[in-house]
Amino acid sequence: MVERKRIEIESLLAYGATALIALSILSIFATLLAALFEFDTIPPIIVQLPLVGLPVGFLLIITLLIVSVVKRGKANRN
Repeated sequence: MVERKRIEIESLLAYGATALIALSILSIFATLLAALFEFDTIPPIIVQLPLVGLPVGFLLIITLLIVSVVKRGKANRN
């Protein structure tokens, strides 16, 4: 049961980081395209999403790395 929960946590971290980083990159492209085509207003959430999304995605990847190292360390001891 504990092993299954750990796999669920790892997959949640991986998919969450991937989705957040992809969404942030799409937001960057949307901002660049809006500036290229000279739109008058760009929603602030689109402009500021990468400022929050990329660092949080990086932290999720670091957390996934730590969880993976701890898992392998426990497996090597057994």
